[in-house]
Amino acid sequence: MVDAKSRFLWATGRAAIDAAPPNAPFDVLNYSLDISAAMVDERLGGRNVITVLLRTAADSVVLHQLKLQIDSVRVDGAMATFAVNDPAERLTIRLGQQRSAGDTLRIAVWYRRVPGIQRLTSRLGYYFFLDTLPGLPANLGYTMSEPRDARCWMPCFDEPWDKATASIDVTVPDGFVAASNGRLAGATLNSDGTVTWRWQETHQVATYLMCATISRWTTPTLPFVRTAGDTIPVQYFAWQADSAVTSAYLPTVRQMIQNLSARFGPYPWDKYAMASVTPFGYGGMEHQTITTIHRIRQTDEGVVVHELAHQWWGDLVTCGSWPDIWLNESFATYAEALWQESLGGFPALKSAMSQKEQFNFGSWSGAVYDPEGQGFGLFPFSVYSKGAWVLHTMRGVIGDSAFFGSLRSWRELYGEQSAVTADFQAVVSSVSGRDMSRFFQQWIYSPGWPVYSLSSRWQGGTLFVKIHQQQTAGWPVYVMPVHVGVYGPGLDTAFVLQDSLREQTFTLPVPLAPDSVRLDPDNWILKQRGKPVNEDWHEIPATYLVHQNFPNPFNGGTTISFDLPAVSRVRLQVYDLLGREVALLVDGVQLAGNHIVTFDAAKLASGIYLYRLSAGEFSETRKMIVLR
Repeated sequence: MVDAKSRFLWATGRAAIDAAPPNAPFDVLNYSLDISAAMVDERLGGRNVITVLLRTAADSVVLHQLKLQIDSVRVDGAMATFAVNDPAERLTIRLGQQRSAGDTLRIAVWYRRVPGIQRLTSRLGYYFFLDTLPGLPANLGYTMSEPRDARCWMPCFDEPWDKATASIDVTVPDGFVAASNGRLAGATLNSDGTVTWRWQETHQVATYLMCATISRWTTPTLPFVRTAGDTIPVQYFAWQADSAVTSAYLPTVRQMIQNLSARFGPYPWDKYAMASVTPFGYGGMEHQTITTIHRIRQTDEGVVVHELAHQWWGDLVTCGSWPDIWLNESFATYAEALWQESLGGFPALKSAMSQKEQFNFGSWSGAVYDPEGQGFGLFPFSVYSKGAWVLHTMRGVIGDSAFFGSLRSWRELYGEQSAVTADFQAVVSSVSGRDMSRFFQQWIYSPGWPVYSLSSRWQGGTLFVKIHQQQTAGWPVYVMPVHVGVYGPGLDTAFVLQDSLREQTFTLPVPLAPDSVRLDPDNWILKQRGKPVNEDWHEIPATYLVHQNFPNPFNGGTTISFDLPAVSRVRLQVYDLLGREVALLVDGVQLAGNHIVTFDAAKLASGIYLYRLSAGEFSETRKMIVLR
């Protein structure tokens, strides 16, 4: 039997069905939005026709709205009564009679966003600026909805797990261009001197990913060939003053689409565009098929590839609830490093990931999952850089084939749908053939990260390796495969040790005495180096290396350790940010090995300081933070 929704999907060509919570009262099938923007002030309004499939019998439907003037409502063409509750951000529409589960309703809401109503500046939904603002080339209006602000510019069902197709018509004064989701279906010049721009998003889109961005744009465009006979536009909506710069950057954007498509599967939408705006409180926002990007970031490599990656992770597969936001942001952040890897190979990947180490940010101590539930807000660094590091660690554990295979399966199973962390765990477990429950519990649902130290001793063809986990007691003891590299003349060997204890000793067959033994030499694991443990086991490092001071940030004392592969003349200095030396910790000849220096910063003010190690031709500088 074909139900009402299946018939609607067949008629519209929509392929996927929402993964809604079991108690969801209805499912939105389509938004038909017809709005006008005055472009001389913040006025915005019109009509939204919302096609709804009831999941349960109901005599009313509850939508979202905030600070909108609701003028009238019709249900299947008949006038309907309604109630507005701004504190609850609700619009309750009475159906006039009990309707059955499986019924499809067409709810038309006429509304206005009236100027002068007091609104939170962080929740305007629609942002308007006059060209009298310094640096703004033309009047500008744009919507910004993530996470819960689509209701501030249109009545809708504003949940991330509910996705629908959409048609978006935007009427503006002639000379303005209105950009939105999907393909441009046409632009009609009206008799009153306005133009109606008509956009069709035939793919599923969440309300927070719908948008309208309006100004006096030029539109530099470049074709991208997905497959033979299938070409989509890659374009900027940019001001005339920026058109040369954005046009010149389009080949790079096209290359990014090509590279990410090779990793994630074909680009999923009918266009990819970026609309440059200013002022804007963010670097970019990944509206489906058309990123809104800050004007100063419109050719910023990291921002551009991050927002582009969201077209797969966040837009095609959308987090099913806001505690799952890492499924959007961690994936897009890791894509920044994957882009660097595509340009410069594994060394570039390592470098990109090292730049994402942000242990000093408070949210990093928390779990990746559910940042709001931990008091961090919805968009802390834990769901960006820390989550990206967790994905990198996962890739190191299961290998490239299983990791990228998991992403492809994730896309195939949940494309144009919403999904949650447990779904992703199930996909990775299935593709990798491993039970990933412990990995997710340690790395996604639990706070912290491992703090490792390693000591070793060689005797008679056997290498004894002891791994210590020194992280705080409230964090997990990580059960992990840990790579250990053994180096020296006639040696260049890697072992995988299954580490599972606070302190664990392994015996390895190594025929010759090694020069050095390194834990996780390729830096796959999100970790910090702990305090060296004095086992009286001699270890000669392979290279010069300066470690991050520990603890950091600190109040009073901290330790700085460094590795010397040979006898060297060493200077270890501390500077303030003005380049003034505040301490000389080492100045003289030092033996090969690992060295530890204690630094007392009791007389220094709070702030960021630099410490530099110089040994022969080697020099490296790191940051430390003093907190009072």
